[in-house]
Amino acid sequence: MTLPFRELVDSAPDGLIVCDQTGTILLVNAEALRMFGYARDELVGSSIDVLVPAGIRPRHHQHVASFVRSSRLRPMGSGLDLHGCRKDGTEFPVEISLSPIESATGMMVTAGIRDITERRALERETRRANAYLTSAVDAVQEAFALFDEQDRVVMVNSAGRQLLGSRLGGSIIGQTFATVLDGALTAGAFDFSDESREALLRRWLAYHAAPSGTLDVRTGTGRYLRVTERKTAEQGTVAMIADVTEDIQHAAELSAARVAAEAASAAKSEFLSSMSHELRTPLNSILGFAQLLERDRKNPLDPRQIERLQYVLRGGEHLLKLIDDVLDLAKIEAGGVTISIEPVGLSEVLGEVVHTLEPLAARAQIRIATQQPTAPPQITADRTRLAQILMNFGSNAIKYGRPGGALVFRVEPKPRTVRVTVIDDGIGIPEHKRDKIFEPFQRAGQEAGPIEGTGIGLTISKRLAEMMEGTVGFKSSEGVGSEFWIEIPVHRDETSEPSATVVTDRGPSLLTTGAAHHLVIYVEDNPSNIAFMRDLMEELPSVELMTAPNAELGLELIRAHLPKLVIMDINLPGMSGFEAVERLRTWPETRAIPVIGLSAAALPKDSLRAKEAGFERYLTKPVKVAELTRALEELLETPPQA
Repeated sequence: MTLPFRELVDSAPDGLIVCDQTGTILLVNAEALRMFGYARDELVGSSIDVLVPAGIRPRHHQHVASFVRSSRLRPMGSGLDLHGCRKDGTEFPVEISLSPIESATGMMVTAGIRDITERRALERETRRANAYLTSAVDAVQEAFALFDEQDRVVMVNSAGRQLLGSRLGGSIIGQTFATVLDGALTAGAFDFSDESREALLRRWLAYHAAPSGTLDVRTGTGRYLRVTERKTAEQGTVAMIADVTEDIQHAAELSAARVAAEAASAAKSEFLSSMSHELRTPLNSILGFAQLLERDRKNPLDPRQIERLQYVLRGGEHLLKLIDDVLDLAKIEAGGVTISIEPVGLSEVLGEVVHTLEPLAARAQIRIATQQPTAPPQITADRTRLAQILMNFGSNAIKYGRPGGALVFRVEPKPRTVRVTVIDDGIGIPEHKRDKIFEPFQRAGQEAGPIEGTGIGLTISKRLAEMMEGTVGFKSSEGVGSEFWIEIPVHRDETSEPSATVVTDRGPSLLTTGAAHHLVIYVEDNPSNIAFMRDLMEELPSVELMTAPNAELGLELIRAHLPKLVIMDINLPGMSGFEAVERLRTWPETRAIPVIGLSAAALPKDSLRAKEAGFERYLTKPVKVAELTRALEELLETPPQA
């Protein structure tokens, strides 16, 4: 079997096993080995029965013989409830496709195997969630009904069934809204003292066709009901009918104010629930047409227009990301947001933020200024998240500023950090609101004011700053203004550290003189990273570099060539770098080979995990050449004799 064929088979996402007509395994790929927990030499030559659950193993040969007699393609998802058996005896659900192959030595059978454990778990969770949804809807005190795109009832709770369907001759499910409403009006469920039956029917049908705001009705027993309907993305309708009798009776003189408050509350709820769709849709159009303008070859834009268009694209793309993050604060809480720490030029990021905020500031009649050193030091941060924090601080300063006021971005280098302060001369924050300013949905007393906002921007900013090993804070005076700041670690250039001088004092490196020969295997799936490593190793004549695109192939190369050193990416397709190192530490011939780990994960917990897994060194991306070279020298060169 040639290596390219093995690579092709091992790269398949599903398990692949080839057997002869007696059920003897002839070939097995890497995914099948991982799935069942066997080594290749343990399965090749064995009976396929070892992978079958013990309960059906005695009669499995009959299924094999039956398939051989009447062989035909059987695709995955054929509806059979099948299970596989791992080496440790545990069973798991699988889908299996069988394909007969005629060869010179007789018929062979190819089995494609897919582990569907996660899918089954998801199906169980979906059923569980649906059951919870049904129970929750039925537990709602208000009448609730859901209508499909053909205006038929698909879900209704007990309160809704009692109000609208108690007098229907049959089930309310499947009935149209017009039928349900007509039956309820005919049965006398609603009062017609202020308007006729026909007038109420027309008013309710018109509201249902294009719902906006609420619809107030009264029952035949004198109760006041408030109907709220909304269209769904599938063009269905959700209806909620609440009994508001007590509110109306006890606050008749404040009815106008109450309606206004409810409208504002409904608008806020709608904004939060539909922000993703309502904002993402126009933004997608803006970005889509901006890209078409950028690519227009018939009427190309001039350089000045292209430059302005770039501001539109950058601002729109940043806003789109910001919307997604604001709507999913729970994602940050659960650790679902990834942070890419790298050296960042603060002046560049600050310039982009200022350019993006300038139109908003101009509309608010607020001047923007920056105060920063001529050459501020680089920082280590996630560029996008840092811009998001500064955009949030800046947009808040504009929203809560005064016409004719000023907004200042001040950069202050410190020994180990850089502080960026956003200063405004706006309304300030009341003292009794300051202790909760970074908590979700706290808007410093402006919750019912005219200034729009969700009240979670500062919460997100604080969490993102902490994820970048930074801090945020503020000070404010009511009626005078506020200062919000973020402190981010300074980027330390490894080439300027004292340790570099120590290496220089040792004289020419054996890696650069070619006085020795060292084989290094680099396991990495990114072509750009591989090209970088090859260029770097060309400067080290004594090092011979071999590469592998995944951990499975990398392990084979390592066992075959026993290199002096392994450089291993962590996030690899299939088997991760952590799993690969665990395998290396279990084999006697590879146990002592040092492994350098590479990863974009730069938090202290990541380094600790790598050390516990058995990595000799753990370096973060982007790779620092001096740091990597120094690690190679320490691990490859023979220590000088005393």
